[in-house]
Amino acid sequence: MQETLKQPYAWATEEFNVNGDLVWSSITQFRPKELSWIRDLPNKKHYITITPLYKDEDNAEKITGVKSYRESTQRLTDAFNGL
Repeated sequence: MQETLKQPYAWATEEFNVNGDLVWSSITQFRPKELSWIRDLPNKKHYITITPLYKDEDNAEKITGVKSYRESTQRLTDAFNGL
Protein backbone atom coordinates (compact mmCIF):
# COMPACT_ATOMS: atom_id res chain seq x y z
CA MET A 1 0.00 0.00 0.00
CA GLN A 2 1.37 3.41 -0.98
CA GLU A 3 1.71 6.00 1.77
CA THR A 4 -0.08 9.28 1.01
CA LEU A 5 2.05 12.40 1.08
CA LYS A 6 1.07 14.91 3.76
CA GLN A 7 0.72 18.50 2.66
CA PRO A 8 2.63 21.13 4.66
CA TYR A 9 0.52 22.87 7.29
CA ALA A 10 2.61 26.06 7.04
CA TRP A 11 5.90 27.39 5.66
CA ALA A 12 8.83 28.97 7.48
CA THR A 13 10.71 31.59 5.46
CA GLU A 14 14.07 32.75 6.80
CA GLU A 15 16.68 35.17 5.48
CA PHE A 16 20.31 34.94 6.52
CA ASN A 17 23.19 37.36 5.97
CA VAL A 18 26.55 36.38 4.44
CA ASN A 19 27.79 35.26 7.88
CA GLY A 20 24.85 32.86 8.30
CA ASP A 21 23.15 35.03 10.96
CA LEU A 22 19.36 35.14 10.87
CA VAL A 23 18.12 38.50 9.57
CA TRP A 24 14.37 37.83 9.76
CA SER A 25 11.89 34.98 9.68
CA SER A 26 8.18 34.43 9.28
CA ILE A 27 5.67 31.61 9.24
CA THR A 28 2.87 31.69 6.69
CA GLN A 29 0.08 29.32 5.67
CA PHE A 30 1.20 29.42 2.07
CA ARG A 31 4.50 28.86 0.27
CA PRO A 32 5.85 32.06 -1.27
CA LYS A 33 5.41 31.85 -5.04
CA GLU A 34 7.95 34.58 -5.80
CA LEU A 35 10.40 36.77 -3.89
CA SER A 36 9.85 40.22 -5.41
CA TRP A 37 8.40 41.43 -2.10
CA ILE A 38 11.85 41.32 -0.48
CA ARG A 39 13.14 44.88 -0.20
CA ASP A 40 16.26 45.92 -2.09
CA LEU A 41 16.36 42.56 -3.90
CA PRO A 42 18.37 44.03 -6.79
CA ASN A 43 20.89 45.71 -4.46
CA LYS A 44 22.30 42.75 -2.54
CA LYS A 45 22.41 38.99 -2.37
CA HIS A 46 19.79 37.34 -0.23
CA TYR A 47 20.14 33.92 1.38
CA ILE A 48 16.62 32.56 1.78
CA THR A 49 15.46 29.24 3.21
CA ILE A 50 11.86 28.10 2.76
CA THR A 51 10.97 25.13 4.98
CA PRO A 52 7.71 23.17 4.94
CA LEU A 53 6.14 22.64 8.38
CA TYR A 54 3.99 19.60 9.16
CA LYS A 55 1.55 18.95 11.99
CA ASP A 56 2.67 16.43 14.58
CA GLU A 57 -0.69 15.23 15.89
CA ASP A 58 0.94 12.57 18.10
CA ASN A 59 2.85 15.17 20.12
CA ALA A 60 0.34 18.02 19.92
CA GLU A 61 -0.68 19.59 23.22
CA LYS A 62 -4.47 19.37 23.55
CA ILE A 63 -6.18 21.99 25.71
CA THR A 64 -9.86 21.54 26.55
CA GLY A 65 -12.35 23.15 28.90
CA VAL A 66 -10.94 26.66 28.59
CA LYS A 67 -13.26 29.32 29.99
CA SER A 68 -13.78 32.64 28.26
CA TYR A 69 -12.39 35.70 29.97
CA ARG A 70 -13.97 38.26 27.65
CA GLU A 71 -15.22 40.53 30.43
CA SER A 72 -11.87 40.88 32.18
CA THR A 73 -10.08 41.31 28.85
CA GLN A 74 -12.54 44.02 27.85
CA ARG A 75 -11.99 45.81 31.17
CA LEU A 76 -8.21 45.78 30.59
CA THR A 77 -8.67 47.03 27.04
CA ASP A 78 -10.92 49.85 28.23
CA ALA A 79 -8.59 50.78 31.10
CA PHE A 80 -5.55 51.11 28.84
CA ASN A 81 -7.26 52.67 25.79
CA GLY A 82 -6.85 49.58 23.60
CA LEU A 83 -4.15 47.02 23.28
